[in-house]
Parts: sequence; C-alpha cells; structure tokens
Amino acid sequence: MTASASNASRVATSGPCDIDRLCAPPHIRLFRSLKPCAAFRNLPLARKVALIPTITLGIMALMFFLAARTGEQSTATVQALDYNVFEPLIEAETAKDDITLLQTRLLSLISIGTNENNPAAQRAAADKVLSSLDRRAERFDQFLKRSSAITPSQANTLRKEFATYPARVRDTAQFAAYDASYGALLTGVTNDAFETLRSDLKKRMDDLAQRRGVLTRRALDNSERSQQFMLLLVGGAAVVVLLGSTLVGRCVTVPLLSLTNLMNQLAGGDTNLTVPATDRGDEVGAMARAMQVFHANAVARRLGEAKLQELNMQFDAALNSMAQGMVVWGPDQRVQLVNNRFLSMCGIPDGCIGPDMTVIEFVEAMKRHGLHPLDDAGDVAYQIASILNARQSSQIELEMRPDLLVSIASEPMQNGGAVVTFEDITAKRRNEECVAFLARHDALTGLPNRLLLQERINQAASRLGETDRFAVLCLDLDRFKAANDTLGHGAGDDLLRAVAGRLRYCVRDEDTVARLGGDEFAIIVRGPIGDQATLPQLAERIIASLGSPFEVQGHDVVIGTSIGIAVSEPDLPVGELLKRADVALYAAKEERGMFAFFEAGMDESLRERRGLEADLRLALQRDEFELYYQPLYNLPEDRVTAFETLIRWNSPSRGRVMPGDFIPLAEQTGLIIPIGEWVLRTACAEAVKWPAHIRVAVNVSSVQFKDKRLASIVREVLERTGLAPERLELEITETILLQDSETVLTTLLDLHAMGVRVSMDDFGTGYSSLSYLRRFPFDKPKIDRSFVGDLAAPAANGDMAAGGEAPWRLTRSALLIVRAITGLGSGLGITTTAEGVETVHQFEQMRLEGCKEVQGYFIGLPRPASEIASMCSVLDASLPLRAAARQEPSRRVA
Repeated sequence: MTASASNASRVATSGPCDIDRLCAPPHIRLFRSLKPCAAFRNLPLARKVALIPTITLGIMALMFFLAARTGEQSTATVQALDYNVFEPLIEAETAKDDITLLQTRLLSLISIGTNENNPAAQRAAADKVLSSLDRRAERFDQFLKRSSAITPSQANTLRKEFATYPARVRDTAQFAAYDASYGALLTGVTNDAFETLRSDLKKRMDDLAQRRGVLTRRALDNSERSQQFMLLLVGGAAVVVLLGSTLVGRCVTVPLLSLTNLMNQLAGGDTNLTVPATDRGDEVGAMARAMQVFHANAVARRLGEAKLQELNMQFDAALNSMAQGMVVWGPDQRVQLVNNRFLSMCGIPDGCIGPDMTVIEFVEAMKRHGLHPLDDAGDVAYQIASILNARQSSQIELEMRPDLLVSIASEPMQNGGAVVTFEDITAKRRNEECVAFLARHDALTGLPNRLLLQERINQAASRLGETDRFAVLCLDLDRFKAANDTLGHGAGDDLLRAVAGRLRYCVRDEDTVARLGGDEFAIIVRGPIGDQATLPQLAERIIASLGSPFEVQGHDVVIGTSIGIAVSEPDLPVGELLKRADVALYAAKEERGMFAFFEAGMDESLRERRGLEADLRLALQRDEFELYYQPLYNLPEDRVTAFETLIRWNSPSRGRVMPGDFIPLAEQTGLIIPIGEWVLRTACAEAVKWPAHIRVAVNVSSVQFKDKRLASIVREVLERTGLAPERLELEITETILLQDSETVLTTLLDLHAMGVRVSMDDFGTGYSSLSYLRRFPFDKPKIDRSFVGDLAAPAANGDMAAGGEAPWRLTRSALLIVRAITGLGSGLGITTTAEGVETVHQFEQMRLEGCKEVQGYFIGLPRPASEIASMCSVLDASLPLRAAARQEPSRRVA
C-alpha cells in the first residue's frame, strides 16, 4: 500500500480534534461567549481586533488541513480500489481468457489433424499453438509479479499449476503436429491441468471481488464522515465569525463597516472580491490583513470541494465501468445504488430501477423488462430476501431469461446491507459446452470422434454378456482422394458430410457412427447380434448406400467403401477389438467395395506386410538396392544396343528379394517414387560409362507418372549425369494411360521434347493399345512374352507343332499376333522389341518376322553393372554364331 493510501487510512480511522465547544447547544455557547465580555472590553483595540481573526484563522487552517486530508484520503481510497482490486481482477480475467483461448487453439489443432490429411497444416497449427503458449506464459508470469493483491503462496501455487499446464499443452501440440490421433489422446490430461489452473484463477478472482466490496464500502463511509465533519467545521466557523464581528463592531463599527460587508459576502460564498485597507498599519489594517487570509482559506476550501467533487465523479465512472453489474442494498433491504452495467446487462432502461426500491418493487421492475419470465415475483423476491438475510458471502448461477445466464455474488456489509454483483456468463458457458462437444466430436460431420468412440466401446464392453455382444465396423472410403483432389477440399468436406448422413440412416438409434479422421469411419453395432446374420446385411446396406452417386456442388460423385468387421469377445481388450476391425478392413480393401470379418491369421499376414514395409523404408537409406542389366539385341545390326534396368533388394534379414515381391508394396505405399528416382539416377550414371551406341531402359511405375515433377526429375538427372537424352529409354505400361490422358500426354510430350525415348511395355495385353499408339508419341512397343513364349519349334513333318493340333493352333495364333505387331510397327516407322526370347527358334523367328530388337534369356541373363563390358563383347561376337550353329533347317510358318 502506498504512503498516501496509508495516510488516508489513518485519517479515516482517527477522530477529529475536540469540537465539543463548537457542537454544544446554543444556550451553552451564548453563556460561554458572554462570560468573558467584561475582560474583553478592557482589552486594547488591537488585541480585540486581533483576537477574533486569530481564532477564525485557526479554525480556517484546521478546515484547510482537514479538507486536504479528506481529499488525500479519497484519492488514496480510489487508488487502492483501482490498484488492489480492479487492475488485478482485470489481469486475472485476462489470464483466464488467455488459457481458455490457448485450450481452444489446441483443440482446433486436434480438429485439423482429424478432419483432413494435411501434415503441413497440422505442423503450422502446432507451431502457432507453441508460439501463443510462449507469449501467454510470459504474460502470466508478469501478471503474478505485478499483482500485490495475490499472496506469495497463492502466486507460487499458480506458477506451479501454470508450469504443468504449458508442459501438457506443449507435449500435446508436438505429438498432434505429426499424429493427430495420439495428440487427441493426450488432451484428456491437458484438460485436467487446464481445469485446475482455471479453477484457481477463479478463486483468486472471487477473493478480489470480495475485497472490492470492502474497499467500496470503506470509500462510501469515509466520504460520508468527511462531509459531516466539514459541515460541522463550517458551521462552527460561521458562529465564531458572527460573534467576533458583533463584539468588535461595537468598538470599530464605522472603520470596519466595509470590512464587515466583505466578510458577509465571503461568508455567503462569494470569493470573487478584493480586501481593502490591507496597507494600513493600525488595528483596522491588521484586521484587513486577517480578512485577506480568511479569503485565501475560503478560496482554498472551494478548490478542495471541487477536487472532492472530481474524485466523486471518478469514483462513479469507475463504478459504472465495472465488468460486473452491481446492486447495493441497505440494511432496510432497499436499493441504495445500481450501476449502469447492471442495467445494460439486463436490458433495463435508465431510471427504471433506482434508490429506495424494496425487494418486491425491484423484482417487479425486472419482470416488466423480460427478466424471470416464468417465475412468480413473490418467489424471486423471497429468494433475494433470503440471500440478504443470510448475512454471509454466497454465489449462485441463475438464468434470468433464456438468453441471459448470470453468476450472482453477494457480500454482506457491516451496516447490515449487502453488495450484490452480477456477471454475465452466458457466452462463457456456451463456449465451455462447445469445447466439451468438440473434444469428443468431429467438427466437420458432428459425429463422435475417436475419443468418444473408445468411451462408447468401453461402455458396451462393460455390459458384455454371452448374448449381449457387439461389433465394431471400420470403414474406409474408396476413390475419395481422387474426388477430393479433382473437385477441391470444399467439395470433399461436403462429400464427407453426405457420407455421415447416409451412415446415420443405415444404422439404428442405439448404434454409434464415428469419424476417425480423413476418410475413415467406424460403427459400433450394439445389442444382441446372434449368429452375426445381421452384420453382413448391414455391411451390404452400407456398401450399397455409399456406392450410389452423391451430388456434390453440381457434380455426380461416385465413391465406394470397404468394411472390416470385428465381433466382441469376453476379456478382449478394446484396443485389440479395434485392431481386429482394422486388420479385417485391410483384407477387404484388397478387392475394394467388399466387407470382411476378422479371421485368425489375418493379423499375422498384416504384420508380415508391415514388417516388409518397414524394412523397405530403411532399404534405401541403408543402400541395400542393386541394379542388374539385361541386354537388348538389335537384329539388323547384330549387336547389343540397349540394357534394361532391373532392381534387386539385398536385405540383410530376407536375403535376395526379387522385384515382384516388393514393387507392388512400394507402389501401394508410395515408396516407389524415391526408389524409382534412385534407379533413374544410378542407371544414368552407369550408362555414361558405356559405348555411345548403347542405351539404358528404365521402367516407370504408374505411381511415378502421377508425380507432375517426373519430367523435371528426368531433366535434372540427365544434366547431372551428362547422359545424352536419346540414350535414355523409359518403359511404361497401359495402366499409366488409363489414369489421366491429358496429364500423361503432357508429360510424354515434355519427355519427347527433351529427346528421351518412350516405349510401351506388354503391348497387346491391354484394352486399347492401338488407340494409344495413335494418340501418344511412343518410340516402340514391346511384344509381350506371352505371345513369344507360344512360338514352339516346328515338328519333324513340318505340318504341325510337336504335341498335337491344339498347340499348333496356339502357336499359329501367337505368330499371327507377333506378325501383326511387327507389321504395325514397320508401318508406323517405329521399332518393335520382342520380350521372352528363350530359344534359338524364337530368336530366328523374330528375325524372319522383321522384329528389330529381342530380349530374353537366350540373349543373356540380367547381370550386374561390372559385367556389362564383357557381356557386350561376348554377345556381339558369339550370338550370331550360336544361333546359326543351333538352327535346324526351317521354314517360315505360313
């Protein structure tokens, strides 16, 4: 507490000087004034004149001193009220609002992670939460250091609780930046720390509100006492001046007539005057000078009164600027004071509630303006009177009308009255309800989230019996990502809401539909499920419902769903039940648009797949991949002109893994993109060392073609390795062409513009190969090995292939297809390559049919890069001789 506040307190508690003489009855004062008259007459004029002004001057000095002390006391009281109550209370409310806002942002972060698969947005939101956390921690510490109204023990408790809460928020935000589901699990602990900290802040605010009532009452009491005492002093001064003027006037009536008139004016409150004869050296001059001093005191008193009035105005302004409404009740249970905040909060016009109103009049005025619409006025008045009669601090929450919920705090006063404050907590309660709802529900669809789903499963498991079993269905939407990428995230959100609506329609009221995040949903089917006959019907109904077209923003969108089903068992943990449903979902997604029940062994297959995926993710980092190269032999030039790149995985734990065992998994998980880029860089770097006429062929997955950076990656690899673009050949399949023709065409044109060659692998086995040759700029088709493999050696009689008529027909049809493809390539002016050439007969037959290149085990097996130079020299020298030596006299099949 400041020095001025301390002085004001001492003035307020100490009594004034002895004023019994001034406050005595009139007849006693007359007796006392007449008793010394004889002695007074014998005094010289100077002493007579000087005696009265001296007494008057002393009283005026006392008045000036008391007026100054009164103003100082009022100032100190207002400053104490502002420093010790309003500022800490506002800062406490700000601190509480800060942690509430921080908790809301944390829940928004969890909502982002569960609503959409956007890691960048998750991390950005987490960074924002952490940044906001640091600022609020600094502000909270400054609040505790500045506030003298909070004791050191209370401040230490708040610091400890606030240190715990930011740690919980930081852990939750950091986990939620990468794993929204795990971050959501941590929100429970964070909410507990949040509730503890907010509760203690509320207690400190209640303490400050109590102190506010005490200081307010003290200020009012001090003001009343000061006014009464000043009136007594003014009255006493007036009596002294009147008696002194009467006594001295008998001796100096004429000389002092003008001074007397001026004194009367001054006593009437007129301070705008000039005292004459102050330059005289006799008794009259002395009196004039005394009067001048009196005039100065009167001016000072008026200034003090103006200052006091200004302080009262400031007090009224502070009272009406409070965040809470206030009603002060007197000991007679009548209204003494109502601030403007109470009127505006309740929607009551100014003047409708005022001083001296009884409790019942107060209630009737409120009911006239829409408050307590359904309550009886007598009941409300009885409730208010009970609070006032209790004579103890109390706090309740009351709904004064449907849109106004208030917290009412009553604090009794020493005079028998009470100070009642009203705080509008409508928005706060709504926000708390919203936060509680968002903590357990998905913000986009309104469905229960993963946390509430686990609670519902626990509830169902607690009532689990032999006949009362339940099931969990895990759903994953098919083709949702394509629709979301095509139409935009806004349309994707509308689609998810429509899916949620259809799922609600498909299940019963007692079942639970939840959204786990992204395009994943779950359903708890409760009640007796018997032999599970109802579950397939439900699954088929859901698949049919979600398979029907959705109308989203003017577009017809067709998606589907896959469902995994797991049925509860006694003593089966909740986590294991969800895991089983997820394993069954994985099995259903193999074919899409299907449902599957969990069966023993599914989890083992999934663990094996996940183990393979984990090893595959580490393989690229550990440099476990190796490239092999299979030669392509050019028949017109009789030499090796290209090598096809084949990847091998040398796993420390699995040994040599062939591409067919891990490439499909790499395509499903997206790992094919970094693996494919590594293959392209390594192959081009190796091909630079080969002779200039030898090309390198690299297979490109359909997943890689979805990456719009493919052309720029190829350009960057060629520039870095120095390989000529015409020496690089990219092999694609028709699967790529089925995705997005315009995007594929753009990428192919970019590659051709660089000079890179593009070939179609497995030509003839797809749906529209001929149309692709017309639309897309391929450099060559590769005849599938299935056609080349059917070319059997001719029988001895030359009429049919060895083995009978059926194999002969198969050979003939295969030969006709090969002949058609090579003729098509020749007509289009492009090279044709035959795959799977494994015999000398197939080798020579491809030469006879006009095929330009051949590839297969007859030409050479895939070998590592270190053997390419020797392989080229051996094949170029020996392959024509080997074919001629082993060739039997043959004739071309007609």
